[in-house]
Amino acid sequence: MSLSGLSARQAPQIVLARATLAAICLLFAARAGAEPSCRELAPWDRLGESGRNFARPLPLSLSAVAVAAPFGFAPTGLDQRLRVASQRDLGGRPNLEPVTIWTPYVIGTGLLVGYGVSALVQSCRAERALAPVLQAGVVTLASVSLLKFGVGRRFPNGGTDPNAPDRLDHPERARDFAPFQRGLGGWPSGHTAIMFSGAAAFRASNPELGVVSFAGYPFALAVAGGMWLGDHHYASDIISGALFGQAVGDSAGQSFAQAFGAPGAFTVLPTNDGGFVVEWAGVW
Repeated sequence: MSLSGLSARQAPQIVLARATLAAICLLFAARAGAEPSCRELAPWDRLGESGRNFARPLPLSLSAVAVAAPFGFAPTGLDQRLRVASQRDLGGRPNLEPVTIWTPYVIGTGLLVGYGVSALVQSCRAERALAPVLQAGVVTLASVSLLKFGVGRRFPNGGTDPNAPDRLDHPERARDFAPFQRGLGGWPSGHTAIMFSGAAAFRASNPELGVVSFAGYPFALAVAGGMWLGDHHYASDIISGALFGQAVGDSAGQSFAQAFGAPGAFTVLPTNDGGFVVEWAGVW
C-alpha cells in the first residue's frame, strides 16, 4: 500500500515506524560487523567478572561499613544532630536547590545517548569509556532500590510540611524504619550512590589517565552535599550511598580494565639502598 492510500493520521505513524525499524536494523548491523573487541563493550558484558571483583575484601568491607552506618548514627542521635547542624548552622534548608536533584538524571540520560551513538558509529573507544559507567549505574540503581524497599527508612521530613517551625524537633524520625512497608525509603541515598558508582567506574576503568580519572568525584561530592544541606537525607543515608556506590563502581570499572588492559601502569621497584623507585611502563 502506498502512502497516498493512507489517511493523514496514519501516514506519519507509518513513516515513524519505518524510520525506527531502519535505525534498529542499522544499529544491529553495525554491531554485527564490528571487531570482536568492540562487540564485547556493551554495558551488560562482564557482569560475572564485576561480581567476582565485588567479592574481594575491599568492596565487601566498604559495603559492610555502609550497612553498619545507620546502626551507629540513628540510635545514638548522631543523624539527628548532624541534620540540625546542617539546617541551623551551615545554611541548609529543605529543597535548597534543584541542581543536585536533577544531576544524576541528566548525566544518566547523556551517557545512554552517548553510548547509543557510539554503538551506531562503531566508536570502540567511546564505548570503552561509557560501558563500565553505565553498568555500574544500572547495577547500583537496582541494588539501591531493593535496599530502599527492604529497609524502609523514613526521610527526614517524612511527608510533613518542610516549612513547619518544629520540623527539626522530632529526633524519633531518625530512628523510624519500616521494612517492606514504606515503598522506596530514605536509606541509602540513591543520588549519592549512583554518582559515586559512576565516578568509581570511570576511575577504575581508566587508570592510565592518572589524576584525570578522578574527575567524577567532585560532582559526586557536590550531589552528596546537596542531599544533606537540602534536607533530603540523613547523614548515614549519604555515607552509606557513597560507600556502596564506590564498591559497585570500582568492581565494574576494574572488570573492563582487566579485560582490555591499560596503555601503561606504574611499577614500584626496590633499590639496593633500601629505597624504591617508581617507573611508568607503557606501550607506545
